[in-house]
Amino acid sequence: PVDWRRERFTLDAGCSEAVIEAFNRLHEQGLIYRGEYLVNWCPASGSAVSDLEVEMKEVDGHLWHFRYPLSSGQGFLEVATTRPETLLGDTGVAVNPKDPRYAELVGQTLTLPLVGREIPIVADDHVDAEFGTGCVKVTPAHDPIDFEIGERHGLEGVNVIGLDGNLTSAAGKYEGTERTEARQKVVDELDRLGLLEKVEDHRHSVGHCQ
Repeated sequence: PVDWRRERFTLDAGCSEAVIEAFNRLHEQGLIYRGEYLVNWCPASGSAVSDLEVEMKEVDGHLWHFRYPLSSGQGFLEVATTRPETLLGDTGVAVNPKDPRYAELVGQTLTLPLVGREIPIVADDHVDAEFGTGCVKVTPAHDPIDFEIGERHGLEGVNVIGLDGNLTSAAGKYEGTERTEARQKVVDELDRLGLLEKVEDHRHSVGHCQ
């Protein structure tokens, strides 16, 4: 049976003091730190959304293949993405460490199209060498898996989509553009520059707020 004499509320003085004490002890031992992490965000409601409140739905979309030039000028890597607008926030490209096609390129840099930022080529076991080209753009600020890859390789997170769903100042000339409109603008510009390799129809799962 429940012993209601021992009922407690988390904000009761005793409980609150215990939480503060535990927090302080852990902080003094260097076991607590403040860091950034990804959350699900709904621009429509202006609120963070828990994983349990995200509904995954199959949608018909596209897979865009782009060329990322090597900074050395000696060729390019081809990457594929379902979200071209997040290209502006890329801080790396990952390949599988066992993929012989790219072994000699690991550690070299690419010049990010439209932005001009030099980004490293890193080797990460998460990359499926059999999917697409075996090269994965890494956008730590906008994808949970990319965030983990970024943590493992010390890649910066560049947030190019704001809380209102529009592009931020980090997106350069696309600042203030609504994300779906920005997607088309990025694709059109890369096509004009000769960096759009191909576009494929692609059905994939996309998270929606309840």
